[in-house]
Amino acid sequence: MSLLDYLLSGKKLKKAKKLTFDARQQEGEKADLLFKQAYDSFSDVSESYSKYADALYYWGFALLHQAQTKPSDEAIKIFEEAINKFSFCKTIAPKHLGAMVDGGVALLGQAKSKKVNLDDDLYIKAKESFESAENIQNGSASYNLACMYALQNEGDACLKALENARDHGLVPDEQDIINDDDLQNIKKLSWFAEYINSLEAKEEDEDEQKIVEIYESDD
Repeated sequence: MSLLDYLLSGKKLKKAKKLTFDARQQEGEKADLLFKQAYDSFSDVSESYSKYADALYYWGFALLHQAQTKPSDEAIKIFEEAINKFSFCKTIAPKHLGAMVDGGVALLGQAKSKKVNLDDDLYIKAKESFESAENIQNGSASYNLACMYALQNEGDACLKALENARDHGLVPDEQDIINDDDLQNIKKLSWFAEYINSLEAKEEDEDEQKIVEIYESDD
């Protein structure tokens, strides 16, 4: 691969990522147009580019987010394309953490769009993808696994995964957790409110620690 080809691939990937960001800020036809432009830029990145696995990941990432804006009948095809990009990425870079996590999210989204049963292969593969991410980096997909356990009414496993996500600082905001439909089955359990309170307490402790560090740095 020539130096020029390398530089051009880098610029195309950067452009595609920028278009993806812009698309996520828009809605409807304007968003779709920007997503399309992003996909065209991703497709122009050379397969011999050293960061081609990342290009595939970000391509899948863009498709995933577009799929999440669509009704189920339209989302199915887009989720499928995202799953294919994440799978290709993992073929090139077997330990690509982003492809593991977001690949699982795409599989889960596809399962919901198709309204399949919880024992369907899509749910199984999504869980396996999250578990693979956890093997690469503990906590990286703990919240995603918690959602899987909640859907399957496995309360104890869900709590353990939520606690691990919290301890690694990889959880959404409290309100997002409360509003997460995937957790619907466990919100009635006695420990759920306690868990939410533990997030608030952890945040207060972290704020206090930051204040202490500021004062110590001034000494």
